[in-house]
Amino acid sequence: MIGLLISLGVVLVLVLTWRFHVKWLVRWRLGAYRRAVNHVDVSKPEKLSAPKRVAVLGGGVAGISAASTLAARGYEVTIFEAKDYLGGKLGSWKVTHSNGTTEWASHGFHAFFRHYYNLNRFLDSLGLRKSFKAISDYRILFPGGDELSFGEIDTTPILNMVSLAKHGVYKFGETMRAPTRDLMGILLEYDAKTTFAQLDHVSFAQFDEVAKLPARLKLAFNTFARVFFADEHKLSMAELIKSFHFYFLGHDGGLGYDHPTADYEASLLIPLRAHLSSLGVKLLLATPVTQLERATDGTFLVNGGSFDRVVCATDVVGTRAILSSARGLEGLNAELTKLEPGQRYAVLRLWIDKAARAGLPVFVITDRVRLLDSITFYDRTERESADWVKKHGGSVIELHSYAVPDDVTDADVRAALLDEVLRFLPELQGFVVKEEHFQLRRDFTAFHVGQYASRPGTDSGVRGLVCAGDWVKLPFASMLLEAACSSGLVAANSILSLDGLRETLVEAVPPRGLLAGTPAPPTRKPLLARLDAMSREQRPS
Repeated sequence: MIGLLISLGVVLVLVLTWRFHVKWLVRWRLGAYRRAVNHVDVSKPEKLSAPKRVAVLGGGVAGISAASTLAARGYEVTIFEAKDYLGGKLGSWKVTHSNGTTEWASHGFHAFFRHYYNLNRFLDSLGLRKSFKAISDYRILFPGGDELSFGEIDTTPILNMVSLAKHGVYKFGETMRAPTRDLMGILLEYDAKTTFAQLDHVSFAQFDEVAKLPARLKLAFNTFARVFFADEHKLSMAELIKSFHFYFLGHDGGLGYDHPTADYEASLLIPLRAHLSSLGVKLLLATPVTQLERATDGTFLVNGGSFDRVVCATDVVGTRAILSSARGLEGLNAELTKLEPGQRYAVLRLWIDKAARAGLPVFVITDRVRLLDSITFYDRTERESADWVKKHGGSVIELHSYAVPDDVTDADVRAALLDEVLRFLPELQGFVVKEEHFQLRRDFTAFHVGQYASRPGTDSGVRGLVCAGDWVKLPFASMLLEAACSSGLVAANSILSLDGLRETLVEAVPPRGLLAGTPAPPTRKPLLARLDAMSREQRPS
C-alpha cells in the first residue's frame, strides 16, 4: 500500500511539474538561449597605444554600433552619413504640413524584441530603454474584423508550437498528415550549413506548394515572410527558417517586444548623438561618400581625408555605389559591387479626423488583400502624435507595405493603401486626411532565393576595410535591427583583432535548432527532390 502511494505521488509530481521538465530539457538541448559567439581574450590590451583614424561610412545602427565600439577603444572615428539625420532605417526627420506646422516622420515602426541581446545591451548601457513600453500581443487582423492573437502563446520553444495549436493557428491533425508531417520538422532543425544547402534555392511559395501547410499557419508564415521585404515566391525558404529560429524557436522571450514612447529623434537619436560626441566621434551629416581610394601606403582616402581603417556600413544601394566606384581596392569581394535591394516598400503616415477602435495593440500585422501589411497607431505609441490628437482630434496612423508587388505601379500604391485600410478598420469609413507623409523606396536588404552562397560577410577581402549592415552574412542567426547592431560589433572586432586589441562581446541565440542533427524521416527525401526539381523548372533562364 505504501509503495502504491509513493508511486502515485511520483506520478503526481511528474504531472504537476512536466512543464518545468520540458523547459529544462529544451534549454539543455539548445545549450542556453543566450550564447557568446566570440572569445574575449582579456590578456590582450583594451585600447590603442597610439590613435588610428577610422572612417565609418553610414550612420545607421550598424555604423553607430561600430563607431561607438571603436571610439571607446581609442580610435579617432569619423562617420560619413549621406542623409541629414542619424539612424539610417531607425532615423527620423521633420516634415512640414500644409499649414506650416512640422511633425516627425520615419521609415516605419520598429519593434525591439527581448532577444535583441546586443542592441538591447548597447541601449541599456545608455539608459535608453527605461522609457520603453512593453507590448505582449503580436496580432494579425483579417478583412472583416477577425483577429489572430499571439499574446497568450507560450514562450518556450516546442511549447510555443503546441500553444499555437491550442490557440487555433493550426490543428494537430492537419500537421500529422503527409506531406505536412514530413516537412514540418525542418522548422526545428535549423543549421546554417544544412538548411541553406537544402532550401536556399527554394522559395516559401514552392515549399508550401509541396508541404501543404494548414491555412492559418501558412498565413502566419506569409505575414512573417513579408516583414523581410519579400513576397512568398521570392523569399528564400532557408532564410525564413533562419528567421523563425531567431524570432520564435531559439529563445524563450516570445513574440513580445518593447517600443519607445516618443519619436525616435527624442527617444534615441538625440542621446545617441550625445554619446558619440562624448567619445570624440566626428559626425558628418548630409555628407555622401564621393571618394574611397586605397593609397599606396595602405591607408584609405575618403572624401580627401586619410584613414587607417574603413567600416562600410551603408545599405545595399549605398555599398554597391561606393565600392563600385572605389579605386585601389585589390582583392575586393566582387559580390559587394553586385548587391541588390529587395522589393519596393511603402510607408504612408496619416493624420486623420477619425479614431480607430479601442483595444488593438499599437502595432498590428494585416492579412493583406493586395498591399497593406501592417498598421501602426502612433497616437497610442508616441507622445508627439498623442499631442497632435489632443489638439486636433482623430488619430495618427501609419500604413506599411513591406513588399509592394511588382505588378502594382508606383502611382497606384498610395490609393491602394488608403482603400485597403478600410477592409481592416471599417470604423474609419469616410475619414478625412488632414496631413500625410508618403514614402515609396527600394533600398532594403533582399533575402531572396539563391542569394546566400554569394552573400558577402563583414570581411571585404581588403585589409583594413570591413563591412557592416543587416545585409551581411553573419556566423550566427540574426535579423533586422539586431543584425545591424551585431554586424557593427563583428566589423569592429575585425579591426580590433587586426590591431592586436581585445574583442568586444557578441551574443546570439543558439546556432542550431532543437532537432538539428536528428535523422530526417525517409519520406522527406522524395519531397526534397520534388522541391529541387520545382526550383530548377521555375528558375529564370
